[in-house]
Parts: sequence; structure tokens; C-alpha cells
Amino acid sequence: MTTVDAPTTRRGQRTRAALIEAAAQVFAEKQFLATNVSDIAKRAGTAHGTFYRYFDSKEAIFREVALDLQRKMGQYGLAERTEPPPFDSPEEALLWRITRANRRYLAAYQEYADLFAVIEQVATFNDELRDIRKEIRQRFIEHAHASIQRMQREGLAFDDIDPRYAASALGSMVDRFAYVWLVLKEPFELEEAARTLGLLWGRSLGLTTRR
Repeated sequence: MTTVDAPTTRRGQRTRAALIEAAAQVFAEKQFLATNVSDIAKRAGTAHGTFYRYFDSKEAIFREVALDLQRKMGQYGLAERTEPPPFDSPEEALLWRITRANRRYLAAYQEYADLFAVIEQVATFNDELRDIRKEIRQRFIEHAHASIQRMQREGLAFDDIDPRYAASALGSMVDRFAYVWLVLKEPFELEEAARTLGLLWGRSLGLTTRR
């Protein structure tokens, strides 16, 4: 994919943003392969030729849609982190934080499930977009890796578990659960999903709490 220079005028920036928003809607509705540039231009209320002032291909605008989703997922990850846990014991406070982190990820996936479905599809045949999909996941994994290391230093988790492998495995559990629930449409509920995944996450590492 070649790069088209970003617009310098406010009008150009608004048009580009409108095209990205329209593309996200059309991709979510029609999937990647069935979408064409005319669909996106029409949804954005622009001429077909206007599209190519800002993007050189369908793949290029999809990359921007995926990057925008990545930013939105990051915003979910930052939300509510400053709220103190309503527990005194370190174990229960930590389990509460784990559950909250899983809930934030699931809630974000729930809001953008249609786009995630398309990204999962495109990641199977586009290397650049596969890397973006991996980066969305990687931020969650990096946070989990640091949390497991901290748990081990504080004697709250098994010390014979590799924290990087554990973070990837447990992150995959949450990620795949979200896909099965929200893309494959198995019937689950957000609060119970976050609670159960939090318990599985913590107990697999040796975190003990009251029932």
C-alpha cells in the first residue's frame, strides 16, 4: 500500500475523517471482500473520485479503520484504572483489578464486534493488517505480563510459571471468548463473563481468595 499525504486543510481533514467513519460502517455491514470504494464514497456523501484524494485503495482505508479501532481500544484500557478497589486484602483487590481489566476488554470488543469480525477475516490474508490485529491484542498482553510479574514478586502467584507465556495464554482465553461470544454469537452476558474469566485468570496463577 502506498501512502497518500494527509490533508492540511480543515475541510480536507473533515472529508478524510468522514470517509474513515463511513468505511467503518460499510465494512461492518458488508464485510471486507464485498465492500467497494463506491460504497464508501456514497456513505460518506462524496464523489467516487474524491476517495482517491485521500486513499489509494480499499486496503489503505481499511488500515486507517483498524488503526482507529486500535486507538479506541486503548482508550477503553485507560478508563477506570484510577478507581481504588473496594477490598482490603491484597488477593481480593488484585482479583478485582483483573476482573475489571477483562471487563474493559470485553466491553470494548462488544461495542466494536462487527469490526472485529472483519479484522479477523482480513488478518488471514493481509500481513500489515494482521500486525495491527496483533498489536490490539498485544497491549492487553503486555499489561497482563507486568501484572503477573508483580504478583510473583509479592508472593501472590505461582513462581514456577513463565509470566510471558501465562500472559499470552490467559489473554488468548479472553480474546477467544470474546470472539466466540460476540462474533460467533454464543449467548453470554458481560458481567458474568468478566467475573468468571477473572476467577479463571486469578486461580490459574495460584491467587487465593474467599469464595
